[in-house]
Amino acid sequence: MSPSTPTDDEDMAYRVAALPLEYGETRINQLFTRGYNRYVVDGEDQPEDLLNDIERFGTAAFKEQVRADAVDEPFVDKPGTLAVLATLSAICVKEHPKFEHASPRNIQVLYDIRELYVNNLASLIRAHGDGSLQQDIADVLYSKEPGEDGPHPGRVCTGITEMPEFGDGLYLEIPMAAASRKCLVREDESSTGNDDGGEILTQVKDNNLYVPVGDFDSKYRDYAERAFKKLLRVQEDGLSDDQLSWLTTNESAITERIDRFLETGHHERIWRNWDRGERTIRVLRRALSDAPDDVAQKGEFHTAKELYRAVTAYDAEDEWESSVTDWISSPSSLAKTLADHESHSAVTIDRDGRVNTYRIGRAGTGAEQIEVREIEDLFELPCMANMEERLHEKKPVRKDLYNFARMVMWLPQYQDSSLNEIVADLKDVFSRWPWYDEQETEYQVRYEFSNTIGGDTPLPMNCDNDDIQRYCIGQDQCPYSIWGSLPFPDEMYEQVDEGSAGPSEQF
Repeated sequence: MSPSTPTDDEDMAYRVAALPLEYGETRINQLFTRGYNRYVVDGEDQPEDLLNDIERFGTAAFKEQVRADAVDEPFVDKPGTLAVLATLSAICVKEHPKFEHASPRNIQVLYDIRELYVNNLASLIRAHGDGSLQQDIADVLYSKEPGEDGPHPGRVCTGITEMPEFGDGLYLEIPMAAASRKCLVREDESSTGNDDGGEILTQVKDNNLYVPVGDFDSKYRDYAERAFKKLLRVQEDGLSDDQLSWLTTNESAITERIDRFLETGHHERIWRNWDRGERTIRVLRRALSDAPDDVAQKGEFHTAKELYRAVTAYDAEDEWESSVTDWISSPSSLAKTLADHESHSAVTIDRDGRVNTYRIGRAGTGAEQIEVREIEDLFELPCMANMEERLHEKKPVRKDLYNFARMVMWLPQYQDSSLNEIVADLKDVFSRWPWYDEQETEYQVRYEFSNTIGGDTPLPMNCDNDDIQRYCIGQDQCPYSIWGSLPFPDEMYEQVDEGSAGPSEQF
């Protein structure tokens, strides 16, 4: 008898969906197959039904109440379907042109999709079976670490039961011999106000530990968030170019919702930890860019009165911009707004004179600046130096080549150069590497320069890009940053959403 798989066995599907970090890609792909099979009727694929459900899941994830309600009532009723819809929705988001250069950890939409997935999964698990699945999960969550007396030969969790003598609610029963340090649960310090450790909630009786089930819920949520990242990676690896093209070509609802948030200035719905002050600073930058030099200039100190003249003369392009300019009703209100956002890295206030003056620049990074007189100066960046060294040993992958070309596209000295001039200079640089072929390199470089995004010159990769990570020495070790150290023009930064500079938390 062949072993059951997530494709043909529901209990196995639940187990792999609940604990994907404990399984390999084969089992996870079998779970996906089970999910896809739901969109096969009488042997015929139903791609429109699949697409409709992907869009329904992805757009629902924008709604806070829907995400919250999924804890009590599953939004999707089967684990395989849930895994497919959540991961394909996330892929649609990652493929949006706005996020081409953004690190996934900075995209709020992905966190929303993950939250809907985690809440939905918790709801499904709670309703499934007789509690044995929860015991399986508890075995993983509370098992001993490798250096902690080795694995316990029996079950870690021998039951989930009420213990009236300890209080209301359910408890996980864990034999003392199987207990790990993870079983020691304390009351949340934030709720008690004590900083010396909250009260111990784990109880002891008859050589067993009893862990409140609330701790299980908390630990499993953390696990499921990490597990979603693996599901997403396996789904991405498994999609062919044709499948990905079909998905991104036909999907529209998620993309349109993201576009709408951007058009209406709701950047906080798109970017993680978006600072509401960013909207104001962005409008001020645009107003200064449009203002005549004798009125005000970006990067120069001006009085609030001078800046206010630039704001009132600015012709707002969108409703959200108009709402910002309308809010700035006088020089004094502008001064107060800038004081409120003084912590923004683009704002500098000089209070030394009789009248305060204000400077609006681009968001600073604190990175050391690099003077680029010729293309070889790019190798002063440690990541580019590492790439240069590697290219002496191996041919470039395409992403290396297009990033190199895009960096050069944006250098000030090439802004007014002809393509022939740029290609000639790049070929001169590339000729240092042993794989260099003049005709092939010329074709590749010209191709990259023709590969625009909606007519816009694509941005070069920034330090957060996963492909740059192959050469990165570590952002905490590096005094430079690609977008912060190179002399790119303001026009490039106008295309950059400040929200892409986000927290270091991993998605």
